[in-house]
Amino acid sequence: MMERVERGFFGKLLVFIFALLAFIGLVAMALSVLNAYVDPNRFIWTTFFGLAFWEILFYNLLMLMVLLTLKSRKAWIAVLALMIAIPGFSKSYSRGKKVEAESSIRIMSYNVHNFNHVDGKTEDEQFANQVIDMVREQAPDILCCQEFSGFKRKTSRQKCIEIFSEEAGFQYVYYNKKSNYAGNVVFSKYPIEKVSDVSDFAKEQTYGVMVSVDAGDKGKFHVANIHLLSYMITDREIESLITPQERQELEALGKTLVHKLNFAFQCRSEELQKVLEGLSPVEGPIIVCGDFNEPPLSYNYRQMQKAGFVDAFTKVGHGIKPTYAGKLPLLRIDYVWANNGVTPLNFKRHRWKASDHYPIYLDFSLQ
Repeated sequence: MMERVERGFFGKLLVFIFALLAFIGLVAMALSVLNAYVDPNRFIWTTFFGLAFWEILFYNLLMLMVLLTLKSRKAWIAVLALMIAIPGFSKSYSRGKKVEAESSIRIMSYNVHNFNHVDGKTEDEQFANQVIDMVREQAPDILCCQEFSGFKRKTSRQKCIEIFSEEAGFQYVYYNKKSNYAGNVVFSKYPIEKVSDVSDFAKEQTYGVMVSVDAGDKGKFHVANIHLLSYMITDREIESLITPQERQELEALGKTLVHKLNFAFQCRSEELQKVLEGLSPVEGPIIVCGDFNEPPLSYNYRQMQKAGFVDAFTKVGHGIKPTYAGKLPLLRIDYVWANNGVTPLNFKRHRWKASDHYPIYLDFSLQ
């Protein structure tokens, strides 16, 4: 038990200030974890705390160290905040281990960012060739791309998809030629076909595409390639936010960012409902992967769990593994989800920075 320490006025004031800061951290952590249970269409403000889980966690760790250094019994506030963080931590950090199996299938998900390299210098076609080399090296059996656009001048997207498929070693490819939501394309080494008419995915009325895959002796399963609305926040806006500027400019920027986040959170909630409606009539093993633009402590993440899907990273991944490669750190917004017909074996985030996302892949077998 911590001994009582006699303090002067300034010592008591210092403890009071940090205890107050710790209490603010406690409230922020509670709101962050609570966010998973709050529909953004009904109340939007908890979503900002869910997005900042790691920053809030580190803040509370700092408060704990400061209060312990001051030998204050008020350290219990920070301890309580860290205990509240446990459910969020279990979704954001994994200590899973690779599972051995006689045979497996590898699926990769990668938002190629319309082949706009983050360095701002690499030409689109050169970037596409780098992606092809990376894919060959990682050797997925199925590749789900988001934001796939034409990368050769005076060449249609459809032709570019055919070129990419051949160069990367995929015999089969599927995408929606009419709408092509967010450039979702599925490449496969196994035969694929459009999902049956029982699902809204067949009508292309969801925010992604879905195919059935015949992997021969390894089994048959479905793959949904999803892309939900992005935050639409530019790197310039992020840089402006952290760079000292006039108060009026900062206030105007803050209002713009809040509006963008508010709009995106609410739209994605509606988009995911359409995705889940499209998934519900489909039977058998299902893999759902792509760019969800949602952190683990989000309402949409919990809706996927409630629908019976498992975040493969939490089972066989290891570490934090943020998937966003832009200027906002520690964001894991790309996922590979699996239902109970799928056995996750190994999850990896390939730390290859070219797009504003990192490629992720899952090795799995079918039950």
